[in-house]
Amino acid sequence: DTSETIALQEPPPGSLVESIKEFTKIFVQKLAEEEYRSQIRITWSIGGLHFSQTQVVFSQFTTRENFIRNLGRITYLGKGTYTDCALKNMTHQITRNYAGSKDVLFSVVITDGHVTGSPCSGIKMMSDKALDQGVHIFSVAASRSIDELGMREIASSPLEVYRDDYIVMEIVDGKPKLSTKSIDRIIKVMKYQAYLQCYKPACMEVPGIPGRKGASGPKGVKGNRGKMGLKGHKGKQGDPGIEGSIGQPGLKVCSDSFSALVSKHVVFYFNNSCFAFAQGENGFKGEKVRGDQGLPGPRGEPGEPGVPGGNGTLGNPGEPGPRGEPGPSGPKVRRGDKGRSGFSYPGPGEPGQPGQPGDRGPQGEAGKDGDPGPVGDPGLTDCDVMTYMRETCGCCDCEKYCGALDIVFVIDSSESIGLTNFTLEKNFIINTINRLGSMASDPASLTGTRVGVVQFSHKGTFEAIRLDDSTINSMSAFKTAVRNLQWIAGGTFMPSALKFAYDHLIRESKRAHAKVSVVVVTDGRFDPADDDSLLRYLCNYPGVEVNAIGVGDMFDKKHDSETLVSVACNNKNRITEMKQYADLVAESFIERLETVLCPDPVIKCPDLPCKSELDVAPCVGRPVDLVFLLDGSERLGTENFNHFRSFVQQVASTLVMAKTRNDQNWARLALIEFGKENENEVAFPLTHDSNVISTGLSRLTYLDSSSSTGPAILHAIDNIMGKGNTRKTRRGAEVSFVFVTDGITNTSSLDKAVSAMRREQITSTVIATGNDVDQQVLTKLALESQEAIFKAPKFSDLLESSLFDRFIRWIC
Repeated sequence: DTSETIALQEPPPGSLVESIKEFTKIFVQKLAEEEYRSQIRITWSIGGLHFSQTQVVFSQFTTRENFIRNLGRITYLGKGTYTDCALKNMTHQITRNYAGSKDVLFSVVITDGHVTGSPCSGIKMMSDKALDQGVHIFSVAASRSIDELGMREIASSPLEVYRDDYIVMEIVDGKPKLSTKSIDRIIKVMKYQAYLQCYKPACMEVPGIPGRKGASGPKGVKGNRGKMGLKGHKGKQGDPGIEGSIGQPGLKVCSDSFSALVSKHVVFYFNNSCFAFAQGENGFKGEKVRGDQGLPGPRGEPGEPGVPGGNGTLGNPGEPGPRGEPGPSGPKVRRGDKGRSGFSYPGPGEPGQPGQPGDRGPQGEAGKDGDPGPVGDPGLTDCDVMTYMRETCGCCDCEKYCGALDIVFVIDSSESIGLTNFTLEKNFIINTINRLGSMASDPASLTGTRVGVVQFSHKGTFEAIRLDDSTINSMSAFKTAVRNLQWIAGGTFMPSALKFAYDHLIRESKRAHAKVSVVVVTDGRFDPADDDSLLRYLCNYPGVEVNAIGVGDMFDKKHDSETLVSVACNNKNRITEMKQYADLVAESFIERLETVLCPDPVIKCPDLPCKSELDVAPCVGRPVDLVFLLDGSERLGTENFNHFRSFVQQVASTLVMAKTRNDQNWARLALIEFGKENENEVAFPLTHDSNVISTGLSRLTYLDSSSSTGPAILHAIDNIMGKGNTRKTRRGAEVSFVFVTDGITNTSSLDKAVSAMRREQITSTVIATGNDVDQQVLTKLALESQEAIFKAPKFSDLLESSLFDRFIRWIC
């Protein structure tokens, strides 16, 4: 693997790739031709490819010397990671050269388990197809920054043999060191597996000495049918051989350590058990005779281990039943209608009096000789009308005016960012612009705010929303353009992106009296093939202020501070450092950035009967799928359980929910309660329907059980989110898990589950009450973010407006 997450994982860029090349060189140098156990001769033929989104065969199958020469020419590819396509290509290369041969086939895959896409049917399917073709795959971690689930999908079965914590770079005494022990262990397994495959009488028996013809003797006891030996010289019929005694059975042993048995025993796997038989001395060859039954043949090779049956997973929750047809709604007006006059008859009919505002308008007085006017409908006050309009269109809110302001966001769209972090970058842009008030209705206008966006990855893949785009004439149009940006998942040419931003967005379209602000979001690392002198490119133009935001990447690597200083033109006051991308959308940070971009705003409010503060609807204009995971153990208690149901109901009432099942904006909720392992109760799947949520909460029962969080996470990923063709989350949606637990739980599979969350790009929030909590578990569930942990003495405290509002702002 020479993708970006490998190439830029360790400083300087590309150093880990060089370590992998050195590891591979040492590996190949140790592949010596030898007589193994004085029974088979081992020779090696070696080929290689490296990959990211594409694959490059850097060496066809050749000798050790030629392979090492070809290996030295590798230059990393950068860009994204399509491991399944690499496995497919690898299998093609091997089978093209060795299909139908008796060669023993192996592949050593060195990667970090992280993928950006699976266009070739996925890792597991390609790994299984390789095994069907006789290719056994060793999965080797480049370093400790890995996705272990991805590593295990690559490896052949049994994992104890083909994964077994193999690694390239290990940290020893605080320093990186090549793990030659991994090399030795893998080669040892390879040679032994080759021995098992070739250890057959057909490849070791030699022609027997012709025997003399003898009389036919009594028929011996029938033995097991042996495999045919090599053809000997035809001899005369000999005397019947004397039947040998049956040997004593070898000692049956069992061990969890495969490597300990390799050198002393033949190891078999059967029904998930291991059996080892001590190797006996070679017996004497009998003279070949005709008519007599041969000695029992050697024991056949062990079959592949069976896959143990597991507990079946719970079926997917059924879809909620169709909603009933809504009843006819009554007419809705602002105030009671004026009572109509009576029907016209001869005579001076008087009109009814106008209805008064209130719950129901008064009945109009009957006209003279006329029918009485109809009863007035329920009226709405002016504030009711304004509130309804504000909730549906926002057109009655106060507006902020920042003068002539041009803002350009330059955001990282490389592989090392990850899809969730890229989505958070887009949400950060939208949330920031929401606070900057009125956008210019015409891009050519001399007043108002204009916004541009540049997303960058490898060279030639920059994409932009231009400042002078005539189609971006409203906040709605701008948000749609931002949401439509797709993660590129390639390399990182950040310096060139700064030049691109000025040359293509600012230089030609800059307004005469506009303030120009550039906001750069990056982890600070970039491909060394890019021109680092361009880091200060924007500093050459007066009137352009650059704000650099440095965030740790998906492997929790700290940003490069030195690079940020260059980007911000040595102004440390315009540098912000963050641990994770979720901090970008934190309310406190956006408020601070708001004062930097728009320091002297003018607030104008419409002259309405009811005034309101400038506000932004929660989770506005973007898809958010929120999954609650409730720890239903006995530690929760009935009182907290009831408060929790009220809490979820309040969340559903506060958020702007999706309008329909397929609405690609706004929020949807799901809830799963978990207890002991595999005890998971889905109250309701992802839904926008308030009736489904209310019904699910009312039917939810308190488990009052033990706690096992890891299996609950995996159950939620498989059944609430779904995978592949059964995916239930919306495309581009931010998927957020909200854990309600004190962290006192069975942790046997927690690490595996948290790795699955990272792999599925899930954001996380934790709600914990009381003082007796396991902080280490809570931190792990919060993906190492202390700010994502909400604590309160009692669960009822979370229903108070201050804590509740802070929770809503956080998840949005």
